[in-house]
Amino acid sequence: MALKSWLAERLPLDFLRRFTHEQLSEPQPRHVNWLHTLGFTALLLFAVQLGTGMLLLFYYKPGAATAYSSVQFITEKVTLGWFIRQLHVWGATFIVSAVFLHILRVFFSGAYKKPRELTWMVGVGLFLVTMLFSLTGYLLPWDQVAYWGTVVATDSTKEVPLLGNFILRLVRGGETVSDLTLTRFFALHVSLLPLALLALLGLHLILIRYHRIAPLTRTDQPQPDDEQLRAAGARPYYPDHFKKEALVAYSVLALLVIVAFTVKPHLGQAANPLVTPEGIKPEWYFLPVYQSLKYVPGWLGVLGNGAFVFFLLVLPLLDRNPERHPKRRKFATWAGIAIIAGAIFLGVLGHLSDTTREIFGKKIYFDIKGVPKVLGESDASE
Repeated sequence: MALKSWLAERLPLDFLRRFTHEQLSEPQPRHVNWLHTLGFTALLLFAVQLGTGMLLLFYYKPGAATAYSSVQFITEKVTLGWFIRQLHVWGATFIVSAVFLHILRVFFSGAYKKPRELTWMVGVGLFLVTMLFSLTGYLLPWDQVAYWGTVVATDSTKEVPLLGNFILRLVRGGETVSDLTLTRFFALHVSLLPLALLALLGLHLILIRYHRIAPLTRTDQPQPDDEQLRAAGARPYYPDHFKKEALVAYSVLALLVIVAFTVKPHLGQAANPLVTPEGIKPEWYFLPVYQSLKYVPGWLGVLGNGAFVFFLLVLPLLDRNPERHPKRRKFATWAGIAIIAGAIFLGVLGHLSDTTREIFGKKIYFDIKGVPKVLGESDASE
């Protein structure tokens, strides 16, 4: 009791108690479902990435002469180092998937509309930071795949009109991917990007708690208050929705642990700028962008993808339709489905491009643009 009284004189305990009770008892609109657990899942995965990343920092040594051997040491010599590394590597894939699905849920439910425009913009910023984490972390093992994958990924920057060569040298630290590129990517990955992530994440959570869960009513109608929500059958956040969030988040975490345990750690040959391996492609979540650049002039592809990102950012300012429900926003709903289908199609083409596959007993070669060609016996033998 003495400790409690001492703390009560120095900390706003009563305020914190009331605030916590208000948050836990907040009524959730009836349309809140399992898809609304993705934000909490992404938050848990961010925490996993932060924790595993800090553990890897104990042994990782940035630099062209030391990076590869330090990753090899972590994988082969450090107790459970391979497992921590696998958690971090696969965690990147899990977190990109969770954030992407979360953005889709917000888009299709119209939750980005007034007065939640800033919440959406900060969320898009978080998605971009997540992708930058993946891009900068990809180079750090300094093996052949990491090196040449970064060469492919950074080459596109030189297509930016007027500033292309400047941006390329700024990103790489020179004309080519080198030791300077590695140290720059490392600095971004462990300092600047985490700071950006924490700042955006904090602002995002504050905005979510301030505006609460978006209803499916029109934006030109007043939002229902707590009493109206309860009268409509809303249930409190705790324990009803909290149970769903915990079940989904920890199920995803369990799946991540299983994948990290069962999939063998990959580390190729050390980076060699003089030997270009075959079939170098970016990670699956960059494949749609990678493939789209093959069909148009480079500058147009870069500007087009940049324009699409900008469009996503300002979407709440452009979409003036007051409807939120997807059934009453047919154009936006079908446009979103078409964009997703197009991205998946480009991703599949990017995966198949410049490979030979055997389909229904026939060898088929997919050229660099993903166009299939059936190979004859003479072609297949070459």
